[in-house]
Amino acid sequence: MRLMTETKPLTDDDRWRIALDKDRRFDGVFVTGVHSTGIYCRPSCPARAPKRENVRFYSDCGAAEAAGLRACKRCAPDQQSREEGAVVAALKVLREAEETVSLESLGHLTDYSPTHFQRIFTRAVGLSPAAYQRALRRERAEEVLGEGGSVTGAIYDAGYGAPSRFYEDRKDSGMSASDWKDGGKGRTVHWAVIETTLGEMLVAATEKGVCCLSFNEGEKELRARFPKAELVEGGAEFRALFE
Repeated sequence: MRLMTETKPLTDDDRWRIALDKDRRFDGVFVTGVHSTGIYCRPSCPARAPKRENVRFYSDCGAAEAAGLRACKRCAPDQQSREEGAVVAALKVLREAEETVSLESLGHLTDYSPTHFQRIFTRAVGLSPAAYQRALRRERAEEVLGEGGSVTGAIYDAGYGAPSRFYEDRKDSGMSASDWKDGGKGRTVHWAVIETTLGEMLVAATEKGVCCLSFNEGEKELRARFPKAELVEGGAEFRALFE
């Protein structure tokens, strides 16, 4: 699964790639300043991409405005609902956390009750905070497996305290660790791209369960992840499972 799982500090090259991809996952994480026009935008701004030499990146709206830039009227980076801000703040904390973050802690962070925040987060992301954190751990493990690492190494590199926790997390996954390492060999993967409140999301599943949830990706990226699997685009019935 690939859901806003960047854990390393972003470089300007990363930010430029994100801006070119118009990746909604990073709205609120930084803003893009275009000095030729004097405006700053969300990473997901639908406007035509500027020239790289005219672009500077800023941590937030305040930093961009201190540099003499004004907010883009099209993507309105300076306007954010309280709920959107809460989800963005929580996602940032979860991406950077080395240990599990409790729902109570997220509620305290965002000034919502834990129950209400879980509803907000789940509606925006499509997963509960607990499920999202499990997805992060699986993502880290799968990256190691995809690079040819051992299953044991992947388990501990991803932050699992014991192999049993890793296998418990994967019991509902559509790909076993060995399947993932083998590029999905012998598996049939049904997929579709659906609309969510955070943008388009790729969903893919085998007969065993969901094996990929990924924002701003499509068949090309899925094929790179599972080069030996048979990919079948899902129809209306498959899409209805996720919408």
